[in-house]
Amino acid sequence: MYLLYTNEYKRNSAHSRELLARSIRKLIESDSSIDIAPELAALTGEELRRYIADNIEFNKNGKPHIAGIPDYSISHSENTWAIIFSDAPCGLDIQYNKKAKLEKIAVKLYQEDEQESVNKLGIDEFFRIWSRREALIKAVGSSVFYDIPSTMGESAIYEGAMWRIYDVSLGAEISSADNAGATSSDGSCRRERRLYAAVAVRDDSAFGGTNNLKVSTLD
Repeated sequence: MYLLYTNEYKRNSAHSRELLARSIRKLIESDSSIDIAPELAALTGEELRRYIADNIEFNKNGKPHIAGIPDYSISHSENTWAIIFSDAPCGLDIQYNKKAKLEKIAVKLYQEDEQESVNKLGIDEFFRIWSRREALIKAVGSSVFYDIPSTMGESAIYEGAMWRIYDVSLGAEISSADNAGATSSDGSCRRERRLYAAVAVRDDSAFGGTNNLKVSTLD
């Protein structure tokens, strides 16, 4: 699997489409073991963006597919944008932590063992599980959050298939005003917000874990 990311996301759809084209170009130019339509290598940047616009399709729940391009999944949070490519259906989710009514959300949407883990470990565990569940949803191409099985293990059976789920690290942080943490010189409270990231991939993928996950930046 190949994961590319940038911390310079401009938070609009036009930039997301541009980053998608740049990611595909970088995948083409890399020593990729994932099949890509050979004719795409000859396209210029503008031709590749036009090819994407003409060939991108979405299922009923919004999962994208582009002819000639491996299965991929995009996620963004704050100024961070990321994409993963795989030889089998995959999903990626990234999420910066933020204030939330954790217990109410966990009780409503998480499985019992996930709720217990959140109660024990707190906010870090809440967002770790959240990103794992979102990654699984996106891999399947679903839109229903509450009926997902527990993601506490290394794999889960969902929608008739086995899915492997991994936590991944992008090493990204942002400084954000909040009512917790140290007080800055202007009197506002600031803290480092951590980025949580997870990948789900169908079990028939040839990639066997995070050791086979190639991570690089688009910067």
